Amino acid sequence: MKIALDARWIFAESSGIGQHTHMLIQGLVALNPDHEFLLLFDDEERAKRVMAETGCDWDREILPYGLFSLQNQLKLSGFLKKNGVDLYHSSNYMMPLWGFPRHRGGKVKAVITIHDLIPMVYRDHAPKSKKSRMYPVYAGLMREVAARADGIITVSESSARDVQALLGLEKRGPGKIHVVYNGLDPVFHEAHEVPRHDPPEILYVGRLDPYKNVPQLVSAFAEARRKLPKGTRLRVIGPPDERYPEAMALARSQDLFPFMDWEGHVSFPTLVEAYRRASLLVLPSEYEGFGLPVAEAMACGTPVICSDASSLPEVGGDAARYVSAGDLFGLAAALVEVMNDPVLQGRMAEAGLAQAEKFQASTMAEETLKVYESVG
Repeated sequence: MKIALDARWIFAESSGIGQHTHMLIQGLVALNPDHEFLLLFDDEERAKRVMAETGCDWDREILPYGLFSLQNQLKLSGFLKKNGVDLYHSSNYMMPLWGFPRHRGGKVKAVITIHDLIPMVYRDHAPKSKKSRMYPVYAGLMREVAARADGIITVSESSARDVQALLGLEKRGPGKIHVVYNGLDPVFHEAHEVPRHDPPEILYVGRLDPYKNVPQLVSAFAEARRKLPKGTRLRVIGPPDERYPEAMALARSQDLFPFMDWEGHVSFPTLVEAYRRASLLVLPSEYEGFGLPVAEAMACGTPVICSDASSLPEVGGDAARYVSAGDLFGLAAALVEVMNDPVLQGRMAEAGLAQAEKFQASTMAEETLKVYESVG
């Protein structure tokens, strides 16, 4: 079987989808399956970098159009047929709709990964985002993708339930939807002797969209700060977003800037070291399709506090400390409890290392390959 994997989701700037795609390629290369693969890129230099980093020697094609372009809709399916592709996999929700009609018996099969349906589950998740402002277009697109794909991969049971319920797949969903957990870069699983930050550090990794509840984290830190170990700092890593200034404004109004570190995008080695040096990772989101920072922190031996919403209990298992999403005082109490109890931190770290073993790149690749073969 000839499989085209769309690597255009690996953008110049680091992203969760890009990391997911990168690790899928790396995992499949290590498996060395008895299939022919073709990687699709839209940038030659990025293609060379990804091929080198993953040890991949598959065929590749540099397409002269992007994922969201009209040309992609009109030309990609013809390209796939011309090049003898049997199965096309897009590692995020976009696909050439016209090339895959709802009722067809075409040669090329399509597998689409849908990581989450946050805009449909929480309409006000990020009110200034394109998906919210163009919600009817987004919702219609997702329903069409679900109807036209031969197989749908989701990254959690929680996302699978949302896909089945919200995209019109109640009758066909169980056989069409496949849950494949994200696989982490092996570097997260490596043993290390990086010392914890002194003074202690509470870490948040992610965007500032409202559903992430970063203002709640800032307020909880303010509430708990005087009961935390002396000098404890809050470190926020993630892209700045002028659309959502609430967290920073709140920190300013409560005079927290001297006790916080705000960082934008950081390099991958810096991110890994941040996880390893933190005393605690906090993710208080209302919703996550998977919640990658939870798994990454646990793999580094860092205790985790997260909300009990959507997929997070799946990812955190028995290792994380849970609070209700939106419970500011509950979060503050959890910060105080964990940060002041080294024995509890040790138990959480040990349990987290065991839980993180579920999220291997090799496992993700094996399970994805099974989906390819069942569909193709």
